[in-house]
Amino acid sequence: MTEPRNPGLDRALDEALGRTLSAPDVPQTFRTRLNAALSRTADTDLASLRERLQIERRQQLEELEAHYVRVRGSTLGTLIGIAFAAGAAVTIAMPWLHEHLGSYTPMAITWGGAALGLGMVFRDPLRTLLRRWS
Repeated sequence: MTEPRNPGLDRALDEALGRTLSAPDVPQTFRTRLNAALSRTADTDLASLRERLQIERRQQLEELEAHYVRVRGSTLGTLIGIAFAAGAAVTIAMPWLHEHLGSYTPMAITWGGAALGLGMVFRDPLRTLLRRWS
């Protein structure tokens, strides 16, 4: 909550601060250095600055797109590999599962796949949580 402004109090505070605090000493070469800095910034052309920024932006977008294509390709390869491995594992394990689980085999495969997927998704957060508890 802000207090209402009091011009008299503000003026008194400014005067007290002016008496208490002194202005810093400015070096003799300050004005010369300031003018030199201002002339250097005036010489920079806004069009060339804009052009440099656009070139930099274009390069960053190209790098981002190249990285995206690499990630997309590696993800597709990983998914295809996992699908083949899962198919082979189910084909090999199906007779054993059917022998031990009977009619519950499809449900067990479904829940097992869901648990495996959740474990993969929450692997890092669970590891962090377990580290805090130990």
